[in-house]
Amino acid sequence: MRVAFFHNLPPGGGKRSAYEWVKRMSQRHEVDLYSYDPCAENFLDIRPLVNKIVLIGGASTASQGYFGRLLALNRVRLLSRLLAEKIDSAGYDLAFVMQCRVSNSPFILRHLKTPSLYFCHEPLTRMLEPHYPAKWKEGYLSLVKRQVVNAYLSLDRSNAVKASLICTSSLYSRESLYRAYGLYPRLNYPGVDTEHFQPLGTEREAIVLSVGSLNPSKGHDFVIRSVGMIKEEVRPKVKIIYSSEHYRVDYKEQLAHLGEQLRVSVVFDSLITDDDLVHAYNSAMVTACPNLLEPLGLVALESMACGTPVVGVAEAGIRETVQHNENGLLTERDPREFARAIIELMQDRATWARMSQLGRQRMLERWTWDQSSEKLDAHMKMASEMR
Repeated sequence: MRVAFFHNLPPGGGKRSAYEWVKRMSQRHEVDLYSYDPCAENFLDIRPLVNKIVLIGGASTASQGYFGRLLALNRVRLLSRLLAEKIDSAGYDLAFVMQCRVSNSPFILRHLKTPSLYFCHEPLTRMLEPHYPAKWKEGYLSLVKRQVVNAYLSLDRSNAVKASLICTSSLYSRESLYRAYGLYPRLNYPGVDTEHFQPLGTEREAIVLSVGSLNPSKGHDFVIRSVGMIKEEVRPKVKIIYSSEHYRVDYKEQLAHLGEQLRVSVVFDSLITDDDLVHAYNSAMVTACPNLLEPLGLVALESMACGTPVVGVAEAGIRETVQHNENGLLTERDPREFARAIIELMQDRATWARMSQLGRQRMLERWTWDQSSEKLDAHMKMASEMR
């Protein structure tokens, strides 16, 4: 099959999924990369994996402020039409489309005549969730800002529904996309590279690891508050690993201040290599996953593949990867309960060892990228036949 692959993803789990799928997709199919932002390959570069690269525009689509976002939106709208024309004229069997950091659901979907598979982790309606900043509701321009937000949501939906087939990464996401788009996507779980993310047998330290971009939706502040409730004599250190490209400086300062206030040692480490990430998982006793309404999250999978048990909040996608009292612990969104779960794992070595072993075993049995890619290949074939 000849496949045109498009994405405009920021660093993170979505881009890792794109990288792992293309790596395997290119072994079975002829894959060409279509893009209007070369900066999208600064993290996990897909370009060496594909047959050909078609770049139109050639400038960053990152934007700041409302007017900057509107300008970026108009730019990607115009470039998307050109990319779609290029794809259609080349006679591909399928256009594989992933999300866009500017419009969420890419404009390219509305212009394509080639059958398309759109892989969408979550709809743009996530910006209405309480933990996202809602400054657009405030100020003397609030009415105009509300209209702009509504227009963004409308564009996201109208772009998405043009896809021949939509896939998503969790049952929770499938329900969210149905509410947002009125369509019922196919489920295709992602995976984890169990050959790279694996136990190293290194000595574990009294560290609780928290991985994710520095914004409130990742719940780093919840982790610090929870650890602050553990007795000082056994209180672990909190290590936060985040992307250096996309983070809120004010939130980082809040986290540092919170750590000082609660006498919790907090260490920050910006975007590190995969090798460093593996060592970070292997040096920690526990990985905390208190993300607010995370669609699925690869952090829990990577941690368990490294034999590091997970403590998470029982909501959204993590309920599909962590089975309570088997390969991790799930709690309510209560810092005291979360703290008890952390200290239980750190002090009960038999329980820790059992969950460490079972977590790794589950990843090998059910959560590899090869398994994910095999199912994705079936969905690609299905989409290519929707002419």
